[in-house]
Amino acid sequence: MAPIPKPTPSTISAIDAYYVEQASDWDSLGISVSLAGTECLRALFYEFRWASPPETPTGKRQRLFERGQEDEEKMLDDLRKVGVEVWGEQEKARAVHGFVRGKLDGLALGLLEARKTTHVVECKSVNTKGFKSIVKDGVRKAKPLHWTQVQLYMHIMGYARAYYYVKCADTQEYWAERVEHDMDYCLRLLANLERIIFSDAPPGRISEKPDFFGCQFCRHHAVCHDGAMPRVTCRTCIHFLPERGGDCHVSCQRWSKPLGITEQRDACPAHLFLPSLIDGEQIDCDEENEIIVYRMRDGSIWRDGDSQKRA
Repeated sequence: MAPIPKPTPSTISAIDAYYVEQASDWDSLGISVSLAGTECLRALFYEFRWASPPETPTGKRQRLFERGQEDEEKMLDDLRKVGVEVWGEQEKARAVHGFVRGKLDGLALGLLEARKTTHVVECKSVNTKGFKSIVKDGVRKAKPLHWTQVQLYMHIMGYARAYYYVKCADTQEYWAERVEHDMDYCLRLLANLERIIFSDAPPGRISEKPDFFGCQFCRHHAVCHDGAMPRVTCRTCIHFLPERGGDCHVSCQRWSKPLGITEQRDACPAHLFLPSLIDGEQIDCDEENEIIVYRMRDGSIWRDGDSQKRA
């Protein structure tokens, strides 16, 4: 027989439950600058469309998030202690009609390496292995997501230099690297992100092999490779429309109305999946009754909308 698992002490469970209750909302309105450098553009499409269940908050995860915030505040304060002027903490950075979004850790003037140059500051706390990799290979090779993040912040905010500022969480050692703005890279990336945001179909997979290393640990693996059904939200609906010219404005084409975040999560009885998200071939549709018919991968016929109550 399997051994009886050791119970978690009730007090620890209560602490974890408290942190879960305080958890922030993890559904992003757009594409986070911190994820924009993801190698697989298809994963970014699924992220924007809320195709997969949201990540479940845990006490451990929330405490790690809080520690990251505390480390950031301490790192910026240490810059001030040596005469560096720091401002702009949590200043919003927006691009592509507000759908590419992030918040700066800060801006700095007076760094000893270049006293007269304003730098975008990005603070990171990493483990020993990650720290050694950054010191050895530089941020672009060791942490490409971080490199893209500082590139976009420089591009959006109009600065030519960034200060990538790293702390080893295990040893408290600091390391920093000045990063130069790569305009060509940023323009290409933002063009790709715009196509993703305003497209009704995902880009191709990074690999057709489900066990490919880059796919194995992706949170969208089930929808992308296994034929799992997407979440039922406005984002996965055929009527969902991202708007140009605003700050992350979206609307419903069926009801001709703007959509708030809660509405998007709840969807409505008229929800119809975007056909490109379904693991089957669209073979028919009934516009009057709002039904789309698919032949699924296993050969069965599924009528999306047939059993839903219509308003």
